[in-house]
Amino acid sequence: MPGRHSAPSSATSSRGFAKYGVVAVALFLVVGGGVVVAQKAFGSECGDPASYSLAADPAIAPVLQKIVDETSAESLGCARIEVTATESGQVSAAVAKGDDVPSLWIPDSSLWIGKTVRSTASLIDLASQSVAGTPAVLAARKDEVPFFDTWLTALKLEGLRIGNPLTNTTSDAAILGAVAEAGSDETALDSVGAALVPIAQAQAATRGEADPTLRLDDLVADGGVAVVSEQAFLAYQQDNSVELGATVPPTGSIFLNFPLAVTEPAGDRHETAKSVGTALATAIESEQGQRALSEAGFRSADNAPLDSDRGIGDVTPLTIADQQAAESTLRQYQVLALPSRTLVMEDVSGSMNYSAGADSRIALTVQASETGNRLFPDNASMGLWAFSIGLGGESQDHRELAPIRRMDEKVGNTTQREVLLQQTRTLPALVGGGTGLYDTTLAAFRTVQQGYDPDAVNSVIILTDGTNEDPDSIALDELLSTLRTEQDPSRPVVIVTIGITDDADAGVLQQISAATGGTSFVARNPAEIPNVFVNALRSRSGR
Repeated sequence: MPGRHSAPSSATSSRGFAKYGVVAVALFLVVGGGVVVAQKAFGSECGDPASYSLAADPAIAPVLQKIVDETSAESLGCARIEVTATESGQVSAAVAKGDDVPSLWIPDSSLWIGKTVRSTASLIDLASQSVAGTPAVLAARKDEVPFFDTWLTALKLEGLRIGNPLTNTTSDAAILGAVAEAGSDETALDSVGAALVPIAQAQAATRGEADPTLRLDDLVADGGVAVVSEQAFLAYQQDNSVELGATVPPTGSIFLNFPLAVTEPAGDRHETAKSVGTALATAIESEQGQRALSEAGFRSADNAPLDSDRGIGDVTPLTIADQQAAESTLRQYQVLALPSRTLVMEDVSGSMNYSAGADSRIALTVQASETGNRLFPDNASMGLWAFSIGLGGESQDHRELAPIRRMDEKVGNTTQREVLLQQTRTLPALVGGGTGLYDTTLAAFRTVQQGYDPDAVNSVIILTDGTNEDPDSIALDELLSTLRTEQDPSRPVVIVTIGITDDADAGVLQQISAATGGTSFVARNPAEIPNVFVNALRSRSGR
């Protein structure tokens, strides 16, 4: 795995190598002490410099390119650095999967380092804990800047443009600022959660852009308040010859800190990449590098105000006291903001004909499915499979009754919602055979993953009253291992399982859900089936 090397010493330095690690109770990053790594001494001639790739957040990539262009290969550790503007989430996913991994990485904040460490359970070297800084600000037309006493007050503003917290750290900042203000006060944290509801619902009807330029375009055209970084605020005014206003609450603001990580995979080049990263950090910290950053609207790593009265002056950096609360709040926003993209797997094995009170298990499941169908809004997407051994022909245990489509999509003379209702009512006629659980689960997971929608919660919901009975299917251990291996932290697909009566193997279902970060439910008696299904539909999670 990348970055699996010796532990750091207790010395600290902003450019010293730090390790990001995982502690059992911590959901975010833990930063170890830095280790000053001696830069290789090179002669006056580099010969043929080796190439190293640097994936940088699009906000800072242009100025990094300028710094690299103005720095000699010798000063960069006898290396040629190729800068690519890449969204932080894309690099995080690449590092987690070990696919097309850059040598060096500068995301917009350390939060991405923490997310990547949690995904890989491996340490990541840091050449610099921060090469630049910029606070999140509340921007408005010049004469329309309101006063906000807290970030929570700002979150409650109707029509606040925060972008898309699911993909952009600047947009996370408004929520994280309110969480930082709340500290460990549960009542205050509940107030933050309540404030997210209208914002999330509004985002479903808007673009929710990750690009701050588009938010500022809307602000100039229509007024209102937008959350952007100070750097984006300054760059937009310069590029568009407009004058805007900006503020932060007196409590302070969340800062983007742009760490420099060494992500070159383990091996001989990893050690050399450390030296190149150190040399790049030195170039960025040089007088020439700092001047380039300042001209681009970035603060230095110490977050000192910009010169010439640019920006918003002194800002108190807000810190998160309860990282778990912050993670929980962001996850809550995900659940509120995103529509569903779901594939429902319905067990039609012979035992589903067993009686469950006055009705059969399958009859109650159909009733619960019809109730659930009405809960989904038109912008949700859903598909339906039935499964039992051999139902799909030969070795295939599932049959597709309806592919995943939007609920309001026209299908012939009707809609997908009606197609799902019609197909759900055919389930009793399909009952028979054994339970082909494992193969169907993996096939459903891959189907949802292949058609992944980044603007939705992508999930599989499994309803079953038994355990796997297919002797030719994948084994449980292999299924769980495959699910964990194929899960992409930047494109998560969660599996929600519902056990119908105590005949269902609750332990196995819980393991299947847990392998993807999903939840598991059991309806132990007939009366619980409809309610459990409805709760499962509402139980959504994402990255």
